[in-house]
Amino acid sequence: MKIAHINLAKGIRGGENQTLALIEGLSEFKELDQTLICRKNSDLEKKAKEKNIKILSIGKPFFINAFRLKKFNILHVHEGRSTYLAYFANVLFKIPYIITRRIPNKPHDKSITKKAYKNAACIVSLSKKINSVMREFAASKRFEIIPSIARELKPSQNEVENLKKRFEGKFVIGHIGALSDHHKNQSLIIKAAKLLQDKKDIIFIFLGNGKDEKMLKEMALGLDNIIFEGYKTNTADYYAIFDLFVYPSKEEGLGSAILEAFGFKLPVIASNVDGIPDIVINNKNGLLIDPANENELKEKIELLYNNKELRKKLSNSGFEFKNGFSSKILSRKYYNLYKEISNKIN
Repeated sequence: MKIAHINLAKGIRGGENQTLALIEGLSEFKELDQTLICRKNSDLEKKAKEKNIKILSIGKPFFINAFRLKKFNILHVHEGRSTYLAYFANVLFKIPYIITRRIPNKPHDKSITKKAYKNAACIVSLSKKINSVMREFAASKRFEIIPSIARELKPSQNEVENLKKRFEGKFVIGHIGALSDHHKNQSLIIKAAKLLQDKKDIIFIFLGNGKDEKMLKEMALGLDNIIFEGYKTNTADYYAIFDLFVYPSKEEGLGSAILEAFGFKLPVIASNVDGIPDIVINNKNGLLIDPANENELKEKIELLYNNKELRKKLSNSGFEFKNGFSSKILSRKYYNLYKEISNKIN
């Protein structure tokens, strides 16, 4: 069975990492012949090559490449722009396609967009919230909920030791995500950091870059408890030295970074929005907050800072919880979906 995974993103964010993680997870099913369709000269193309993933790189206009998809049995769409390419290939060659929807807002309300989603053999959502949005938007043939994979990240012990020395004696609060405040809400963390300046051993570390980097750095001017580390490929090394992970997004499909934090036995504070409550159960494996309330974030940070036993309880529960999001379990769900769709057309 020939599967084309289509992701035409320029850079690499959570969705692109999930695309690669799924391709790797599905590699255990030997009857699958997988190819990644990606943008020429993109970061995703580069990373896929490093992982020895078979690729077909294409340029704009993307839709004229539809004829190159004729040889595939199933197309799997991993981000918005890719939907149209799969739709054109379906119209021309009747190739069935699956859409994995990762964000909780409705697609563009255009006729072609609605047709593209309606024609999909299945719309897969990461969370209950996304599934609800998509059911309202598109009268598709089928809907499924398959969450993100909890990627197994391996830190470098040498780098971890270096970071531990660098931040020795500090209670390290970490955040990893694109610096896009309307989405990831880093400004709330900065406001909470300002309220916690008197706690000299608490520091906040931001990993990532993005369009709001300048604004956020200006907002943090004068605060010596905030460090912007920039974009890092070695996120595992930082997860390994964090004492607490904070993720106060204003909107979030699910929050794969939270699952990664669980894998490092980190207590988590996250916002009570969209798909996050699917994976963060308040007072069990994390704490949920209002994403507009910096005082609540400050209070939850202080609660965990002062209560080692609670940190341990939440982190152990999170570590156990993420086992249900393993690559083996979730790759099998997609494999079964491919087989079912393939059997219907044969």
